[in-house]
Amino acid sequence: MKSKMIFKLGSVLSLVVFYIALLICVLEALEHISHLWFADSGWPGILGTFEPIFSYVDIHFKQHPDLYQSKSYIALSFVNSISAMLLTTMFAWYMHRLLRNIYRDSLFMNENVPVFYRLGISIIVLGTLFNYTEGVMLSQAIGELQITNASISLTDISYVDSLISGFILMVIASALKIAVRAVEENKNTI
Repeated sequence: MKSKMIFKLGSVLSLVVFYIALLICVLEALEHISHLWFADSGWPGILGTFEPIFSYVDIHFKQHPDLYQSKSYIALSFVNSISAMLLTTMFAWYMHRLLRNIYRDSLFMNENVPVFYRLGISIIVLGTLFNYTEGVMLSQAIGELQITNASISLTDISYVDSLISGFILMVIASALKIAVRAVEENKNTI
């Protein structure tokens, strides 16, 4: 009985994360749109200067680099942040559905198979897009650093993680599909 409540609580928490991530996604989109297409208006001034967010590194320039004013770099940051937030919202939504289904019935239901497939595809597409664009942004930002007596190059293949994770979820979905058929056959024979 306690495990059922854990699934229900997880479902509710996933739904809360979904709505919060959706709100953040809208705010991120508004910020990037204002810096891309309304840079001459007063709106970007209210939001402050453009500072991209990187997952693994904090880069603080003493002077705001010209790179951060580049429309192509802001567009790359836009794609990066939207793909990350869409992945977060989709993951939270699919986890809500999965945990709700487990709470109501069980894991071995036909409704859970497409959840795993869609989650795998979302991670492959959006996760790979996020990791790849972040690597490109980070490489360009590191290129702006003034380093003497050394050079830094970034070889980033972290997007492979999301490809592998997505394919693993799709394999799990295929295995779950077979297990669901076996459970349904077992119910029908008894």
